[in-house]
Amino acid sequence: MKLRLILSAALVCLAVALNAQVVNIEEQRITGTVDSVRWYGYLRGSVAVNKVKEQSLILQGQTKVQYKHDRDLALLLLNINLLRAGQQDFSRTAFAHLRYNRKFNDIWVSEAFAQIQTSPIQLLTQRSLVGGGLRWRILKSADKRQRIYAGAALLWEQNRFSTDEGSDVKYRSSNYVSCTFRLGKQVVLINTTYWQPVLGLIRNYRLSSESLLKIDFTKKLALTLEFDYGIDKNLPAGAASETYAWRNGIAWQF
Repeated sequence: MKLRLILSAALVCLAVALNAQVVNIEEQRITGTVDSVRWYGYLRGSVAVNKVKEQSLILQGQTKVQYKHDRDLALLLLNINLLRAGQQDFSRTAFAHLRYNRKFNDIWVSEAFAQIQTSPIQLLTQRSLVGGGLRWRILKSADKRQRIYAGAALLWEQNRFSTDEGSDVKYRSSNYVSCTFRLGKQVVLINTTYWQPVLGLIRNYRLSSESLLKIDFTKKLALTLEFDYGIDKNLPAGAASETYAWRNGIAWQF
């Protein structure tokens, strides 16, 4: 019966809310600021409530604030996801991410970042990380609408689990490829794939692929379709190491 409730709620929301533990920030780096308009951001949200014998709830929200000036860019991203049926949570995640970029030239950009997140369903009480590295441009079309980037960074990570394993500290290599394709003036498709192995222990890795299709209705209102897939090999036994999510939503951009 609980499975039936979950499927019913997912159909209402058109989403499967199992969130990957790797947060792909590159797809959030939307070019929405210019020298005369330095601030950019948006609020996204979706909610669905369904009741057969028990009430089910799907809640998803995201906030982004970006500031850009000359060669500097700062980004703050907040996210929450909840899937509840009756009195039981089947997915409950949240994170906050802060990132700073410094542009050296048209090809190379330095990056520094900090992040905190939680996923009790995956037995992860808290994950904190800080790191830094370089991003470089592989391809940019003449009209600047089609782009491919790659990045590499080193990060320090601390995990606190809700099991007897307690907590651990690891150092990882974080590598990604990001592609942005703009179709006309109203449609953009972005895909980002991350691979984050532990230094000296390559079989302990995180893999994540995220795709975003955004269709603009107006300058401020857009339809968004997102698909995420992730694998995390650093979770306790019994935790879901493989996750995916499909989300349809409405975005208000400011």
